[in-house]
Amino acid sequence: MSEVWDWNTANEDGDGGEDGDGGEDGDRGEDGDGGEDGDRGEDDASFALEHSDDEDLTEVSILRTVQVLAIRANFCISRMDAHDWYQSFVIYTTLEGEVQEEGMDLVLIGPCGILQAYGAFCLEVFTEDLVFTEDDEGSSTDDEGSWGGHFRRGWDVTDPDEVEEFTQTIYGGLGRKLEITYLVIPEAVETYVEVRLNLKDFGSRSRSVYGSVKAIAIDYGSKNVNLFSFERGSSLSLPCGSTCILPLGQPAIALPKGSKYKLHIEVDLRVITTCDSQEEDKNLKFCLDCSRRIRSKERLELPRRIRTQKREFDGDQVEVKVIWVLEKFF
Repeated sequence: MSEVWDWNTANEDGDGGEDGDGGEDGDRGEDGDGGEDGDRGEDDASFALEHSDDEDLTEVSILRTVQVLAIRANFCISRMDAHDWYQSFVIYTTLEGEVQEEGMDLVLIGPCGILQAYGAFCLEVFTEDLVFTEDDEGSSTDDEGSWGGHFRRGWDVTDPDEVEEFTQTIYGGLGRKLEITYLVIPEAVETYVEVRLNLKDFGSRSRSVYGSVKAIAIDYGSKNVNLFSFERGSSLSLPCGSTCILPLGQPAIALPKGSKYKLHIEVDLRVITTCDSQEEDKNLKFCLDCSRRIRSKERLELPRRIRTQKREFDGDQVEVKVIWVLEKFF
């Protein structure tokens, strides 16, 4: 049994819901012509005026960052790490049964934090012909680019004074090639995303979830950042009970200071409930637009500004938090 709920056409994002023509964010709702943030309601200017005392104390924290957008390769990779000038993150590990198709972007599982751009940005790759151990140095690439089971490449990311996209290509022996696309953002806002599922309690019935959660920003161009990505064959088992926070592989993203609110979170999840060998498949699908300031959906928990938005699906609920890190003046 399959059930589809798409908030582009129903409920809160539809004609009668929160983001639709008649709902909270629609033409007559909170962001609409007659609502709190519409033509006759509280707009960004009044928001800024009313909160001018707050804003001086809650300026966003600015970092110079690298935002990885895409990595693709024509050979099998078992693990990939990213390094900045002082920290390291695992950004990719191959899943059991995963097929890495040539020319397709790899589904990254990190970084779980922000990569900083105050020195070199380095990519370290372990291939399937290397068994990785904690103290294994592997075999490095030489100047011609050939490698064994382990190679590392780095680039200076201290030069750009404006947001700039780079694509770097690494060539190796036996026709191997890897390509990485990333942004260098001189003034970036450290941003985090949290997704919580509040589901109807079905007691002992087992549940699993698969699908994707993506961050889409104007400065990312045609790319997006996969915050969560699971195929049905590797779906994530949910704990007993009705509430859980999805383990996002990339909960942290970097957004340019001037467009920190020009962000969309695209959710496309399927929750499978199993009972007596019968499966119910529900599709939870919607897109949140963070570009419109909605005071009622934001709160300050210094040093963070948090925006919370919820979507209802026939008794189930998805709650998305976008968290901007603020300067710590206290």
